[in-house]
Amino acid sequence: MFGVPRRLLIVLLALAIGGLFAAGLFVHGRLGGGLLLVTDAILITLTQTVWHGVNPRRRPIRVVIIAVIAAIAVVKLVQG
Repeated sequence: MFGVPRRLLIVLLALAIGGLFAAGLFVHGRLGGGLLLVTDAILITLTQTVWHGVNPRRRPIRVVIIAVIAAIAVVKLVQG
């Protein structure tokens, strides 16, 4: 896509999601919670896309990570 190697796109996507997650953690209030919810939505979408190819022993950790991010987002949204 766009003449960029696939591996580079994956790395750039991972960096973008990591940056969004970090911003969500460091920004206080509802904006931080919203950023974390967007991060969670992206991770859920990506996980659904590759779920069949993920080692079954590693699936629970993905679910736990998504749940923890969602919990942090809810706390930030409630605290305002």
